[in-house]
Amino acid sequence: MKKTENDYLVIIKFTRFMIKQILYLFICISLLNSCKKENNEKKVIRNDVFHFAKNISINESEKIISISTNGNELSFDKKDLPIKNVMVETSSAVTYLDKLGLLKFIKGVTDANFIYNPKIQQAINNKSILEIGNSNELNIELILKNKPQLIIANSNPVLAKYHQQLEQNGIKILYLDEYKEQKPIGQVEYLKVFGKLFNQNERANIIVDLITERYDSIKNIIQINRKGNVSTLVNTMYGDVWYLPSKDLLQAKLINDAKGNYIFNDYQGTNSFSLTFEEVYKKAKNAVYWINVSNVNSLSEMKATNTNYTWFDAYQKGNVYAYNKRINAKGSNDYFEQGIIRPDIVLNDLGKIFYPELFPNYTLYFYQQLK
Repeated sequence: MKKTENDYLVIIKFTRFMIKQILYLFICISLLNSCKKENNEKKVIRNDVFHFAKNISINESEKIISISTNGNELSFDKKDLPIKNVMVETSSAVTYLDKLGLLKFIKGVTDANFIYNPKIQQAINNKSILEIGNSNELNIELILKNKPQLIIANSNPVLAKYHQQLEQNGIKILYLDEYKEQKPIGQVEYLKVFGKLFNQNERANIIVDLITERYDSIKNIIQINRKGNVSTLVNTMYGDVWYLPSKDLLQAKLINDAKGNYIFNDYQGTNSFSLTFEEVYKKAKNAVYWINVSNVNSLSEMKATNTNYTWFDAYQKGNVYAYNKRINAKGSNDYFEQGIIRPDIVLNDLGKIFYPELFPNYTLYFYQQLK
């Protein structure tokens, strides 16, 4: 059939319409890809993922990783990662790095005598790790001379002036205050920060998942099989004051997860509180267990520090436990290092103390009973 002029006009109009539609589609796809790229560059990862830690976040774009913790933020260009030269001011940082097999990158530490880790002590003796100061002052000249890529510290106000001087000289300082976290696994999740910065992301996530699973498994054994018919007192006096954790603090949460029935569980808040001896005694005289006593290795030593301790039922029955089983010759305590990243072991210890029949083949790791 012969096409008329009108037929050709229709074809032309239709062709133009289709061209416009194709161009419109192409523009939309281009804009969408552009938006996706922009969003990817700005996207926030509340990390890989922080399920329990509340005081830290990781913001990541295509080129930059930023870590925010307790009002401090530090950014890293990904081309400068992984970190291969770090100095640390906290024993917890030593623990995280050790867990990822990264101790070889530590070039300096503070308060060397307070670090339990035997590998660090050996490296200090071999001069492969420098002593760069203590909790009161830093050796600025030594640090600048060795130019670490990063210093890991906590928010110690005493060292603020030293940190400011180092930052003015181009030294990056990452402030990690994991001890402020209120959930046991919250502290463990800080391992993911080290995974990001030292190219051990996958390994860090696996370790966190394994520790979380073990913690939950132990907790379930206790929660399902026991009614929590014990009661627990913690700590000892400091001078004339008895400091105790509120129910919202990590120490109390560990006890409650182990069904220890913490005596002062009715005190709420994000800070510890203080009572007199008389106030503690009135409420905790009949506590079945007494844990986390410090600086003593026997009941007689405990009595020597305060004879009034003998009034408590837990003392009289010998149900007193200290977390001092792993202390080295210099007095450094592994509970404050490995215990940070292994709350599952701490919980297992508490479960063994409160309900020994549930863990017949388990031997206390951090704790020991005072005799």
